[in-house]
Amino acid sequence: MAIGILAGYPMIDVKATLFDGSYHDVDSSELAYKITAAKALTKAKDLIGTVLLEPIMDASVVVPSDHMGW
Repeated sequence: MAIGILAGYPMIDVKATLFDGSYHDVDSSELAYKITAAKALTKAKDLIGTVLLEPIMDASVVVPSDHMGW
């Protein structure tokens, strides 16, 4: 899911299972299924909540003493 429902960031480690559905020659199109899936994700977000995880990084910077100043 390249565009997530929270801040538009990609969603990772998400699994969705369709338990039941039907097909109709007139109303069943790829666009209809995409719209329905987006609505289902939005409803799931509202029901269970989501959390935006931001990366944390530990970095060490080595600078020669002649380039350091106070």
